[in-house]
Amino acid sequence: MTMVRLRVDETGYISSTIELHLPCSSAAFHFAILAYKNPPTSTVSGDVYFSRALKLRFPIVQAPCAGHSNAKLTAAVSNAGGLGSIGAGNMGLEDLRAMIRETKALTDHPFAVNLFCISSPRPTQEDLQQEYPSDTVLNAIRHTLKLPLPTSFSLKTPVLEHQATIIIEEDVRVVSFTFGCLPEPILHAFRKANIFLIGTATNVEEALALSGHDGKEPQADCIVAQGSEAGGHRGSFLYQNQNQDMPTEDLVKAIRAKAPSSFSQPVLAAGGISDGLTAGKALTSWGADGVVCGTLFMLATESATPESHKQAILRGSSTDMTRAMTGHPPSHRIQSTKNADILSYATRNNITDYMLLLSTQKTKEVAVYSEQGTLTAAQIIEKLAKDVL
Repeated sequence: MTMVRLRVDETGYISSTIELHLPCSSAAFHFAILAYKNPPTSTVSGDVYFSRALKLRFPIVQAPCAGHSNAKLTAAVSNAGGLGSIGAGNMGLEDLRAMIRETKALTDHPFAVNLFCISSPRPTQEDLQQEYPSDTVLNAIRHTLKLPLPTSFSLKTPVLEHQATIIIEEDVRVVSFTFGCLPEPILHAFRKANIFLIGTATNVEEALALSGHDGKEPQADCIVAQGSEAGGHRGSFLYQNQNQDMPTEDLVKAIRAKAPSSFSQPVLAAGGISDGLTAGKALTSWGADGVVCGTLFMLATESATPESHKQAILRGSSTDMTRAMTGHPPSHRIQSTKNADILSYATRNNITDYMLLLSTQKTKEVAVYSEQGTLTAAQIIEKLAKDVL
């Protein structure tokens, strides 16, 4: 079985298919316990920043991995001393509010909500109803699965401004984001609410854009360096280096080489953090202030990851990176709407040929370190902390 890691770049709507099977360290996202060593340049007051940072016992973040995080996992990570994350990128508004409240009922510690910052215009109804070359492929899959052909499509992706309103209303203290920068009104609203912000960069240019190095207001109090080993979508938004993906170690070091002359935000290593040895290297020789683990926590007993998806990871299946899965925004929003019924049906029925099996490259390592998916989130954090500290 081949598992796939998704590249977000300038490719358009899906025009071909491949056999997809994949498991996610989404690339990308979040944290700040060791940040007191390197205070960020931002409008967040120092006392608020320190109080948030010091509530975390360990520099370990659970990547949001949209579709795989739930209140139970998010709270378990935060209760164990890390930073749990809710992957809210495609989550409906009422579902988002309900999950925030459910998570708060399970933990008094900070947790993050992750958002998709897609700057391109939302697709219109005309865009959604238009017939694309990939529709022929999707309809053939529906025929195989004995699914009815859709007569119309409704946009799956929620409005970012509406998500932001719920986050503020529900007093979420940490927000991470990917695929770009926050729109200025949302950035200012989050700053006014004293929300700690974590942005995602896949290259040095993106890290600089998030840092406010050019005299603009900083977008982030902390930056996730998403390396090429990461599963899930690439959080890219500046594409001049789209064919020059950097391994996590190289990316962290390259960003660090720009500090403190260009920015001083803490940097979190994301991608391929599959065991204590790698986490330890990230926090020492690479110069990261924290680590972000996705696939490793997808194997935690509290995870919402379907059993068939977990088994694909545990088998150590190989991964691949593709442009042919969901496309780049705005085509991503069209594609995720068009194939939603197929993915939902396949996931419910454990039909792995048509599931979105996102994963890190290092499937064998996470399988071994998670003791074949038998550990709780707290046990994973305890094991990482013991190996690193």
